[in-house]
Amino acid sequence: MQNSPSRSTRSPRTAWVAALAAAALLGLTSPTGHATSPEEAIETGQSYYLIATNHGNRGVTFEVDTNNDWALLTNSENGNGTAVVLDAKDAGYTIRSTSSDWPGYDTWCSVDKGIKLGRADGCATTWKMVPGDDGFKLEDRSRRTVAHKTSGKAWLGPATEIYSGHAYTTFKLVKA
Repeated sequence: MQNSPSRSTRSPRTAWVAALAAAALLGLTSPTGHATSPEEAIETGQSYYLIATNHGNRGVTFEVDTNNDWALLTNSENGNGTAVVLDAKDAGYTIRSTSSDWPGYDTWCSVDKGIKLGRADGCATTWKMVPGDDGFKLEDRSRRTVAHKTSGKAWLGPATEIYSGHAYTTFKLVKA
């Protein structure tokens, strides 16, 4: 007679790490800032504040530079910034700002200089959410991860490695 396989070969620690990773991947929090259950999924079309947990809980916003809107973190700690909407695309999400300086130019576009707000039909980067410390990181198709400047204006941009004065950005989502 064969032994039946055990129901689970995971140790309690492995199960806990898997649950924590799932929660970090979702990165969801309630409006009060408490984490939601890992079973809850991101609601496409829902407005969220995208908050950098590793840089003073600063939200994302945008500012004009060289005739374009560019994504950056708020100047003040614990500022929500501008709400964004996540739309499912392929195996990730596009990110759309709920406001911008130019109508129709509201979708996050990963370019060498940073993250500019572009037209959804012209340049809409699909972002993959990668579990990270205290939340998740955003990665584009070229496997560049969103990073921010650590002093002065915290402009956001794609990076394959970190240089002095920059850090990868870890985010959480808070429903708007």
